[in-house]
Amino acid sequence: MSENSNLGVNPKKIFAIAIPIIIQQLSHQMQVWVDRAMLGHINPEFFSAVGNSLVPYFAVISTIVAISSGTTILIAQSVGAKNFELSRKYAECSFVGNSIFPVIAFLFFFFCSPWMFKLMGVQSPIYEYAVSYIRITSYSLFIIGIVSTCSSILQGIGFTKMIMVTGIITNVLNIFFDWVLIYGKFGLPAMNIEGAATATVIANFSALPFLIIYVIKRKKMPFKIKVRNIFKFDFNLYKNVFKIGVPSGGEYALWSLGNLFVVSYLNRIDIMAAGIYTLLFSIQGLSVILYAGFAQAGMTLAGQKTGENEPKQAINIVYKCLSFAIIVCAVVTAVYCAIPGKILGLFTSDALLIDFSTPFLLFLTITMFPKAANIVVGYGIRGTGDTRWMLYTQIFGTILVMTLCYILIFIAGLGLWAVFITSLADEAVRSIINMLRFSKGREFFLLKPFVKN
Repeated sequence: MSENSNLGVNPKKIFAIAIPIIIQQLSHQMQVWVDRAMLGHINPEFFSAVGNSLVPYFAVISTIVAISSGTTILIAQSVGAKNFELSRKYAECSFVGNSIFPVIAFLFFFFCSPWMFKLMGVQSPIYEYAVSYIRITSYSLFIIGIVSTCSSILQGIGFTKMIMVTGIITNVLNIFFDWVLIYGKFGLPAMNIEGAATATVIANFSALPFLIIYVIKRKKMPFKIKVRNIFKFDFNLYKNVFKIGVPSGGEYALWSLGNLFVVSYLNRIDIMAAGIYTLLFSIQGLSVILYAGFAQAGMTLAGQKTGENEPKQAINIVYKCLSFAIIVCAVVTAVYCAIPGKILGLFTSDALLIDFSTPFLLFLTITMFPKAANIVVGYGIRGTGDTRWMLYTQIFGTILVMTLCYILIFIAGLGLWAVFITSLADEAVRSIINMLRFSKGREFFLLKPFVKN
């Protein structure tokens, strides 16, 4: 019996897309961990400075990638509808379109970061370190639009192996240049935190040509990108990408806004509180990395099935991806609970800091499961073309985080615990809302493709 007839889900298709993405994102996270681990063992103030910098920086990166998801969704739906000419046009117009916001973001970080960190409540000397770090790191924004577009094209088609390869190349180069520039090898001066930022930029620029050449020259692509058309920039067509991508970008921007408020609250409590918070959430982020590939595979395949006008298969695929994500969370939880001290010890040698952070890490394992449901089902909803719904739920979530966290910190006096309790409440409530929306869709919605053959 065929897959179409019994609505079965082929796990091979899911894993073929998911595994390379997981490895790529794990490589990227390792890049961040290496920076923080090397700097954290030199000076705890560097550790906190990077933590403060990564919150707004990754907020912008996440927003850029989310806007680029409009490219992924429309290409996936076009490929599903066998309209490869339209897929090509969406790919070509996205290179310029997806690069506009990153350039604006660079100008903001380079010229306005001192004001931003003061608003966040960052104190000296961490303030000076953070400004220096983010000004250098932000040079990567000049290419992030191109990188995210290439990745979106490949993901929309379902070819994700080169995304993985590029991530590995970037990570290896970053580790090498971190070692050289942070510690001052080969006769170079030790640059400390500025060396870590410079290493990241060099690594990102060095890996870019591999990705561009692959996307443009690969013979097995269902369509061939014409370089001359990239520079023509079809704004009227890009408006469709923008229309689909901006709600996702707005969603991530709002999520990041909530995080910025949380960091500003923590900076009022203690000079190291923000560093501890970002450390623990980056460690928790390992579980997200290990199943985010399944979430994005769900979005890609749901988009293709929507383009084929097969809504029930689109929904079944997403729930199969969620089952894989839950298994990942269970395994990660077991590891974190078994050796929490060793996990934290990878990032700091401060015994008191490790002892203080361990209960929070164990509490975060509870949050992993509703977070997985929220992310995977959310990506599935986006794959059908409905990106506005996730924006609406994030508006609610951001208000909840900003309000509840403030109450628990400054009125209830729960300190750092307030942040983790708020995170659990936010993920639990929004996962329930999104599951109900998607479950209702299984019975009452008829998902309509955004593109037609």
